[in-house]
Amino acid sequence: MFGFIIKIRDWFVKLPDKKRYFELITAFLSIPVLLSVILVNYLNIQERQKDDATPSPTPAVITIIERPTSQQEIKSTPEPTVSGSTIQCEPEIGPIEITSPAENENVSDNPLCISIIRENPNNKYCSVVWSHRINNSSWSNFTDREICLYNLDSGTKKLELRVKSIVSGKETVLKRSFNYQNTSQVATPTLTDTPSPTLTITPTQIEVN
Repeated sequence: MFGFIIKIRDWFVKLPDKKRYFELITAFLSIPVLLSVILVNYLNIQERQKDDATPSPTPAVITIIERPTSQQEIKSTPEPTVSGSTIQCEPEIGPIEITSPAENENVSDNPLCISIIRENPNNKYCSVVWSHRINNSSWSNFTDREICLYNLDSGTKKLELRVKSIVSGKETVLKRSFNYQNTSQVATPTLTDTPSPTLTITPTQIEVN
C-alpha cells in the first residue's frame, strides 16, 4: 500500500503543468458533492410540494340545537310541599297502656270492658285504631270503640291488643294476662253496622323532623 502511494506521488511529480492536472482532479472530486447538493434540494422541493398539495384539516363546527323538554314547553303547576303550617299530628302511636284488667287480676265482670289509656296532650299524636284477640284466637276488626267482652268462659285469659296509627300504619302490641270467673250470663247486644275507620296515609299529616 505504501509503495502504491509512492508511485502515485512520483507520477504526479513527473507530470508537466501540474496545476492544470490538479484543477482537473479537484473538479472530478467536486462532482459527487454537487450531485449530493442537487439531490437534497430536489427532495426538499418534492416534500414541500407534497405538503402544499395536502389541505390542512379545518376544525369541525358542531351546532347543537336544544329542543325544549315537555317540562319546558308546558308550565306545570308546582307540587305542594309539606310545610310546618300543614303539620297536624305526629304519626307515632305515643304512650298507651291497658289499665284494666290488671296483670294476673281475678275478674268476674260480665261484660268485661277493657280500659285503655293513651297519653295524647293537645292531640299531639295522630288517631289510632285497635284490634284484639283472646288466647291466640283470630284478630278482631280494627275499631276505635270501647272493647267489651261478653260471656267469657272461666279460666286464665291472655289478652292481646294490637294498636295501629291510621296515618303511618305503625303498630304496637300490648299483652295482658288475667283470671276470669264467669258468674252469670247476659244477653249480647246487637251491634249496628257502622263502618270501621279507614286506614289512610296522608303525607301532609306527617311531621317532618
